[in-house]
Amino acid sequence: MRNELITLITTKKTRNGRGFEESEETVRKEIFAEMRSAGVIEKYGAQKADIDISAIFRVDTDSYKAALVDGKRPDKVEHDGEEYKIHDVRRRGSYKKTEIVCKR
Repeated sequence: MRNELITLITTKKTRNGRGFEESEETVRKEIFAEMRSAGVIEKYGAQKADIDISAIFRVDTDSYKAALVDGKRPDKVEHDGEEYKIHDVRRRGSYKKTEIVCKR
């Protein structure tokens, strides 16, 4: 059940004609998600790669795609005042489910 409201945060950088970064803009979009904890296998696999998986958010694939900014994936997720860095985005099961794997 997707009853948690999360905020996807995308950092959008603009460059001038020479390729130098001119400005940075943060775009925030809210979508509903189901929060789940990482399983034992996922946690141990991530720890082997020296990554601490903190949370996994399951979202509707169409909602996730609608939240993309100019086709760019979000960098972070905010939930209940906590900010997480997105480690991986993967499709699970049917086409309609996408999981956002986050670390702190």
